[in-house]
Amino acid sequence: MAWRFKPYQRLSVAEHVEGWIGWKAMKQLMKHARRSLGKREEAFFTALFLTGGRVSEVLSLKRGNFDIREAEGLIIVRGMPLLKRYKKIREVETVEGKRWITEKLEKTRKPFPIVLSEPLTPTLLKWLEKFEKPEALLFPSPYRIEEPLSRFWAYNQVRRLDDTLPLTLKKQLGLNKPHMHLWLHWFRSQRASQLVEDYSFTVLDLIDWFSWEHEKTALNYARRGWRGLASKMKAAIYV
Repeated sequence: MAWRFKPYQRLSVAEHVEGWIGWKAMKQLMKHARRSLGKREEAFFTALFLTGGRVSEVLSLKRGNFDIREAEGLIIVRGMPLLKRYKKIREVETVEGKRWITEKLEKTRKPFPIVLSEPLTPTLLKWLEKFEKPEALLFPSPYRIEEPLSRFWAYNQVRRLDDTLPLTLKKQLGLNKPHMHLWLHWFRSQRASQLVEDYSFTVLDLIDWFSWEHEKTALNYARRGWRGLASKMKAAIYV
């Protein structure tokens, strides 16, 4: 069924993400993206996951944002845009009640690491090799190279990817329930869950890595889900 005819349900991290799906399922998803959509799309979804960025932030990335440190086994991401920050200017009265007039702030995330040994990092490195100049966009528009691909392009790709997912892979991704589908923010939530599961990130670690301002945001994302809880229980030592 075409995406536009599917029953629409707004999905949220708190209600619809059961925790980290595991590297095996994530690698299969990226492999499927490459086969069904192409290498550029695979690279985009890989960057979306590895950076944990919002779609507009990832589309704005440039080659110069990535500092590859092979000796340390890391990529340090610097100056990644933060595009959802607002400053309250003044409060006004409207027909619906009071609301704030806001001004968009131009900020960047604090530097954060990506581990070179993670299974998806080679895909990102291979894509970075395509760009020599630091100012080069990773995902430029084919019509205006100085501008990135649009959010509409990104939404269209995730819809196409969702439409082609086999049922077996949907089950592994936790997307086989009624009205469930793949959505862009899912990759961000999976990264947060993976950081908690694999690296035992605390709420404060997540706040630092994502440059979040509020603890509540981190709590919404820091979910082990039943898989993570089960792994902790099975790892317990019984005397």
